[in-house]
Amino acid sequence: MSKGLLVSMIGRGNYRKTRYKFEDGTEIEKFLFGSALYSYLLTKGYNLDLLFVGTVNSGWGELIDLTQDIEDQNLKKKIEEAFGKISSKDKTVEEDELKEWISALSEALGTDINYILLNDPPQPEEISQKLLNLLSENDYSKVILDITHGYRFIPYAVSLGILLMKSLKDFELEIYYGFLEFQNEDGTRPVLRLNHLEELVKLSQALGILENTGDFRPYYKLVSDNQEAQQIYFRIETNAQIGDGKIRELINTPVNSEYVKPIHEKVKSKYLEPLRADRTEDRLKNRARFFFERGQYLKAVLLLHEALILLVGRLKGMIGSSGLEYSEREDARRYLDQLNYYEWKVLKRLRNACAHGTQPQSQDVFNPDAEAIAEARDAWESEEKFKEVMERSFEFYEKIKNGEIKV
Repeated sequence: MSKGLLVSMIGRGNYRKTRYKFEDGTEIEKFLFGSALYSYLLTKGYNLDLLFVGTVNSGWGELIDLTQDIEDQNLKKKIEEAFGKISSKDKTVEEDELKEWISALSEALGTDINYILLNDPPQPEEISQKLLNLLSENDYSKVILDITHGYRFIPYAVSLGILLMKSLKDFELEIYYGFLEFQNEDGTRPVLRLNHLEELVKLSQALGILENTGDFRPYYKLVSDNQEAQQIYFRIETNAQIGDGKIRELINTPVNSEYVKPIHEKVKSKYLEPLRADRTEDRLKNRARFFFERGQYLKAVLLLHEALILLVGRLKGMIGSSGLEYSEREDARRYLDQLNYYEWKVLKRLRNACAHGTQPQSQDVFNPDAEAIAEARDAWESEEKFKEVMERSFEFYEKIKNGEIKV
């Protein structure tokens, strides 16, 4: 059975016993909301480890709340002894005492309990270091975050650390808040599962994927009911022909939440409109620019190379409206070779080097293409030179398209 982790903050302590009411109507009375949440999640079938975050002046003794149902007398005695050391002092908690206390609780509950003991006041770097070390050592399918107690900035620091690790471990995230500031008519305090924050986390991740890879599938899965986004992306990514109508349909897909609309407008203009280029070669060139700006150089050089072949082939009437015939493209490539343009010679050899992982080389110094081969080799070995060659190749494309260079 997959295991989750409940992360809860502990403040100064001296909490009042509170009856919390969950959204499904379940009521649980505890001093510490993290204890109430733990009990609730167990009734829902969760298998959980626990992580408590607090300072040397936090009310660690409040965790006694977790042991109300312990019947084993030996365990109860062990808990009481450890509790006495934690709760009978006004000064700061010592590491060895807290370790003994947490160990007793862990044995009593039969689950792993971890803790992060911070200075008071804590430093954000201290929180991140201890949290990330702990999360990196364990694999969880789900992390449940309770942001009710503790210094107000600690939940933010913890949540950002969790989000950072989520990018690497890809666990589900649930966020809860015990609404102590508000009372229901029946005297209970409402428990909120902050679903919208969870949605924003997923949307942020989807936008990150879109920004870095151009893959709009995770984004559309979250914001719309468009069932064709997956197939449209596949065809674009494989350089298959796709009608403008499909791209237009993708762009005009209504989103399913009002708050997404301003985001979607930006997504459309930044990522989707460039896919609507009138010609396939312009779409390939636009995507080459997209990947080039994100350091995905292999994709960029392959796409730009192909875009130039299509562009020249269409201008010379060598490639039909579909652009699907391999033989037509080969004819256009050979024609480009015959034009003897230096920019094309360099780009072609750089493309081949990247595609095959072989260094451009010529043993014949009298080879008329020796200079182009040498520059392609330099670009294959130096990122700055690669960028220079690519920028010149983009310019070469535009000049051919605008008639400044005759083909």
